[in-house]
Amino acid sequence: ERSDTPGRDSGTDTPRGDSGDPPAAPPVPPPPTHCCGTGCPNCVWVGYVEELLERHRDGGAQALAAVERHVEDENIKMILRMEIRLRSGKD
Repeated sequence: ERSDTPGRDSGTDTPRGDSGDPPAAPPVPPPPTHCCGTGCPNCVWVGYVEELLERHRDGGAQALAAVERHVEDENIKMILRMEIRLRSGKD
């Protein structure tokens, strides 16, 4: 049976490009490059953590992994790990 609906293969109910795979994970935002280093309450790193947790709603695991992969400074990593755990309710 043919369908005149654009984007449909004849005889199927699956839109083109949908192979049944789960949706791809959202891209990881790049780490900030303009931190002033004074510990201000609206630090760009806190914003980065918030964005990671918003994109990856899995309790913080993917946010922690992104920090490990994309942040070079070990001191910043330590602070970000603590912030992620605090915001995701982990001890």
